Amino acid sequence: MRRKPLVVAIDRVLGRRQLVWAGLRGDDAFGLADLPQLDSSYSILAASSQRPGFEGIAYEELSDIRVDLEAWDIQDHLRTEAGASFRLALLDRLKAPSALVAYRPSQFLSAVQFSRQQTCLNLGMFGGHQAAFEHKPWMESSLASIGVPRVPWTYIADEDQEDARAMARKGPVMLRRSRTSGGAGLVRVDDVTQLVAAWPRAEEAFVSVTPYLEDVLPVNIGATAWEGGVTIHPPSVQLVGLPSCVVRPFGYCGNDFGLARNLDPAILDQIEHSVEAIGNWLRQHGYRGTFGVDFLVHDGQALFMEVNPRFQGSSRSSALLVREIDEGCLFLEHIAALLGLDAPKTRSLREITSSVTPLTHVVVHWTGNESRRVDSQGFVESVLRHDATAEIDVVARKSLVMDPGGVVARVTVRDSLTATGFDLDKKWLAVIDEWHAAQHPSTTPTRDVDWTTATPDGQS
Repeated sequence: MRRKPLVVAIDRVLGRRQLVWAGLRGDDAFGLADLPQLDSSYSILAASSQRPGFEGIAYEELSDIRVDLEAWDIQDHLRTEAGASFRLALLDRLKAPSALVAYRPSQFLSAVQFSRQQTCLNLGMFGGHQAAFEHKPWMESSLASIGVPRVPWTYIADEDQEDARAMARKGPVMLRRSRTSGGAGLVRVDDVTQLVAAWPRAEEAFVSVTPYLEDVLPVNIGATAWEGGVTIHPPSVQLVGLPSCVVRPFGYCGNDFGLARNLDPAILDQIEHSVEAIGNWLRQHGYRGTFGVDFLVHDGQALFMEVNPRFQGSSRSSALLVREIDEGCLFLEHIAALLGLDAPKTRSLREITSSVTPLTHVVVHWTGNESRRVDSQGFVESVLRHDATAEIDVVARKSLVMDPGGVVARVTVRDSLTATGFDLDKKWLAVIDEWHAAQHPSTTPTRDVDWTTATPDGQS
């Protein structure tokens, strides 16, 4: 659907309500900037300033800490001064006639919205309902039952680890908790002797196990579930586990929409068919709004990896690309679907993919093992010396203490920068590596993080 008619339709229904964005990154509110109701942003990182009079508040400005989004949950910090102040600011903003749109539903946001139900329209799902769709074994099993090809996970109880050892004797295996995000909770085991130490411990007392698949291409895509259908958006190749950008071996590092243009048309057809089936299943089970799907392209087949029942790290770049071709983005379609508007007709994924231009964004995390202040502005200067046309956002302020795994910045360039999803253009790697090398050791006490068991907040 063309962008302007969609904006007009949303504007008509929202009326005088102030639109409030609650997300991980304030800069992601860009996707809503066309709506005159967009009033404010409440984010964990990077306070946003979309227009004069716009209010942008970030949790990190209250705490002076930039956290690792995959291991941190605001729900655990509400009794801190920063957490209480952030919650109070959001509660105050929602006293006026308003509509709340969230990156991801949560217990925190549901509690705030229920407390302002008389004035605030919730443009999202109840956090407890949405959380069900984040349980990966349930989703995989359900979608397998309707014929969606998937990664061959086996679910093994803690008491049955011998079954996992039998798999590991045949070759490397992957272990995974039932709820993960951004690469947290994923462990590769190359030798059966490593299995016991690597086994994730969780209350469920079972682990998902699969043979490690060689030579895969990680593909991500965004879509929206409406009352009457599913709309699909441009795919991208996901950047995964780049040591220069992230500590976790399978950590999220960005998305390359340019390389996705080279996908085999038959693979695009498979992805389109699977995403439509997944979206329709979600609709039938009460899900509404934007979601994402990860695939592993292996041996000529697009294997379903996971559903992300929320916005994604790729959503902003996707919105930027479709805005340039005058089409509705994931953010606008999410709101329209939650307002009960009719689903627009959508083009084939082949057409959608060929219509967007190459674009890659790279998320650079602090890979040091200690919490400390880093020279993020120096990183920006290094990037712009290398490519003056690069767009850089989510930049950490100099005064912030950076936790291990915290985001230093997000860099967007008009090019394809990876060949596999597990590599990056050598010149860009050099820029990132040189900046990391320039950061001097600090006497700040190290904050220990167990990268394999840190509890994720579904954040990427």
